[in-house]
Amino acid sequence: METGLIHLHKSLAHLLVLFALLGMILAVAGASKKPNLANIMMKNHKFGVLMLGRLIYVAGLATAMMGGHSFLQPWVLAGLLFWGVVEVVAKRMITPELQGVVDGGVGSSKLMAGAAIELVVIVLIYGLMQMRIAF
Repeated sequence: METGLIHLHKSLAHLLVLFALLGMILAVAGASKKPNLANIMMKNHKFGVLMLGRLIYVAGLATAMMGGHSFLQPWVLAGLLFWGVVEVVAKRMITPELQGVVDGGVGSSKLMAGAAIELVVIVLIYGLMQMRIAF
């Protein structure tokens, strides 16, 4: 079971990086001005980034529990801390901008900045988990 959880965790992490990259591509393509792109990006962000990221953390914590690892390992704590950054950026920068564009308004540069921050932080978390840095 532990091997299955490890494979699930890693495979979903690859998908998360892909969905974050797709979000950045949609932001660059004009999701802050085009309601159709904003609607696609909103679904990508809600289901592909946020929900998938939360599922990855459940699978990762279950894997750590089954493997007998401590939750106080530096890469686990750093990953949880950085995921908090993703959640705040999603709530404060990306979701309101996308909702405004879908409702007929015009977005600002906060959407592209938020998508870039999310992509960088998700890749950083991915790298930390791959390297498993121990201080």
